[in-house]
Amino acid sequence: SCVYLVRYLESTWFIWVSQMNHIPMNIDYDKNKDWVSTQLHATCNVNQSLFNDWFTGHLNFQIEH
Repeated sequence: SCVYLVRYLESTWFIWVSQMNHIPMNIDYDKNKDWVSTQLHATCNVNQSLFNDWFTGHLNFQIEH
């Protein structure tokens, strides 16, 4: 039914938005950085555009989020 289609689209959107900038960058754990520095190094912002801002609700700014 239509409810399943909406749930499928909603869950796909949620996964795309929440995971696109939570995938960590490579971290050198041997440098013994503090927690904040490690978090800033491991996250990334997604390029700003009208579409990205609208599509993600401005969650494309992961470091500031």
